[in-house]
Amino acid sequence: MNLNNLNQKQKEAVLAKGIVRVVAGPGSGKTRVLTHRIGYLVSECGVNPSNILSVTFTRKAAFEMKERLKELIGQKADALNCGTFHSICYRMLRETFSNGHGFKVMDEKKRKIYLKKVLGPEGINLDLDAGRVGSILSLSKNQLLDAEGFSREADNPFMVKVAEAFSLYEQWKERDRLLDYDDLLLRCWKLLKKDRKTRKRYQHRFTHILVDEFQDTNLAQFEIIRLLVPPQNNLFVVGDDWQSIYGWRGAVPENIIEFNHTFPNATTIKLEQNYRSTKTIVQRSNILISFNKMRTEKKVWTENGKGREVKVFKAEEPEQEASLILQELKSLVDGNGTRYREIAILYRTNAQSRSLEDECIRHKVPYQVIGSLGFYDRREIKDMIAYLRLIHDLDDDEALLRIINVPSRYLGKAFVRELETQAAHNKQSLFVSLGGYFSRPYMNKQATRFQELILEFRHYYQNLSAGSLAEQSPSLPELLKKIRARTDYDAFICKDKEVTPDDSRIQNLNELEAALSRFERIEDFLFYVDQLRASQRDIKRDHDQARPVEFPNGNLFNGVNLMTLHKSKGLEFPVVFIAGCAQGLLPHHKALPARWSGGDDGGLEEERRLCYVGMTRARERLYISYPRTYQGKQLTASQFLEEAFPELKTTD
Repeated sequence: MNLNNLNQKQKEAVLAKGIVRVVAGPGSGKTRVLTHRIGYLVSECGVNPSNILSVTFTRKAAFEMKERLKELIGQKADALNCGTFHSICYRMLRETFSNGHGFKVMDEKKRKIYLKKVLGPEGINLDLDAGRVGSILSLSKNQLLDAEGFSREADNPFMVKVAEAFSLYEQWKERDRLLDYDDLLLRCWKLLKKDRKTRKRYQHRFTHILVDEFQDTNLAQFEIIRLLVPPQNNLFVVGDDWQSIYGWRGAVPENIIEFNHTFPNATTIKLEQNYRSTKTIVQRSNILISFNKMRTEKKVWTENGKGREVKVFKAEEPEQEASLILQELKSLVDGNGTRYREIAILYRTNAQSRSLEDECIRHKVPYQVIGSLGFYDRREIKDMIAYLRLIHDLDDDEALLRIINVPSRYLGKAFVRELETQAAHNKQSLFVSLGGYFSRPYMNKQATRFQELILEFRHYYQNLSAGSLAEQSPSLPELLKKIRARTDYDAFICKDKEVTPDDSRIQNLNELEAALSRFERIEDFLFYVDQLRASQRDIKRDHDQARPVEFPNGNLFNGVNLMTLHKSKGLEFPVVFIAGCAQGLLPHHKALPARWSGGDDGGLEEERRLCYVGMTRARERLYISYPRTYQGKQLTASQFLEEAFPELKTTD
């Protein structure tokens, strides 16, 4: 097999024997090393592909791995055991318990139903938030704590209640022969740990184990791999603790940092040459990550040219920040030949996309939001806009139909049929018809209540607009607050989760409030939204009518990529903008209290790694910006800016 297309360190990794830890910096070719390692084992060492276990973190990564391997070893790649941790554990459990003691795996929807029943009158009848309990159970299982172990460690009244729910939840699943996704890891670990015969069988089958993105493994995944290591000690892990950004879902970066503590005879190979970014981008990102105390030591470098200096700028508010970004972006496209699809705008939270989307539309720039709906297409935003439309125009039947049962008023399809029939018969709007007579008493009562509620909102808004209340406050944000409070909408949209300011849907609603503060009247805001939508349709039509250009990955869409920093992991772009690099946004405010109180810096270090990931997505140009206000709060430049750019005076 030809390894001449690999550099010296990559080749060393491919040829290494025994237990190997490859610490791979961004843009260093780790995927190429993994595929060539497998190809080398099959074509040069005579290893049967069915004896190779390759573990990835997504099904997409597993599929792409096999496709690349087909280019190296042909159809032999089909025999490779390649998949996610969960899919591989599922297969092992299914093979082991194929003798009539089968099980079914619950999807997330069924799991929520189970938890609701456990917490409700049918179960322990405790007033606990099902979403929060589900998250605790998931993290516990990923830390190898079953119901019994969790109960032993419960050290406060709340956790004692959760332990009770945990126990009943497990009993009911056992009765119905059901597993949830987290059980796949926990049960597989228990099986391998306790059943020596089964463990030996899989160790004999998987003579070579390779794990990608090892920095993202949790405790359960790490222990499963440790138990599967074959007698030949053929374990090959690849990862970069500098890019570990999933601690909130149980990832343990220490798994790769302290790998040699568990496997003292392991060989460590560092892939430090960056083929992606310019020297300037590499150097700036290296400076930033050097402030993390918990990390492996390596020096990422590149032979690429110096490139342009990273551009840092501030704005008064997100709207101005977005405007500055779009001006720079347009100049690159119009004057530099950059394609829209070669540009990414990254941000910390989904709610931050609103001002950026608005500016893209205003500048007639095609865009796509990766991993999320566009801001005005999100359910909670469409619901609130429908309330505003109906308050403004009581004859807006479309708006009424969207929110008549939002939140639930038990006015479902049967009621709507009666309402529409009455409206058509009397030739009047649906809103006026709410005062009619319906077949069931509760319908009359609820319809009247809804009608009165909308009129209450309308009267409240008119008073605000006339200045009879709180003249210092813009009226529209106050109206939205009133709608959310009177309908208890926040609790409704959060469903089974505890309502917190950090919930993405609550952040979106708060962002809508901030957007409304720029308008004096409902009709002004609605006109603005309608103009945005019309412009967006025009942009899409013009794009679709243009002569299609097929890009290297087969994608025909030529638009700017908007996404959160988390979604950008594994991607790269010639041009990257990081928006909202302000203290409280990036790093996120949830990561800051521990630092201020002198506690654990783990959260802050993960935020720094997240910023590092964003910076290292850029190949040629990197821009970083921040607003001085966000959702009515004063902000200062992120400490990450001060760390990576010590020469800048960013103090406000």
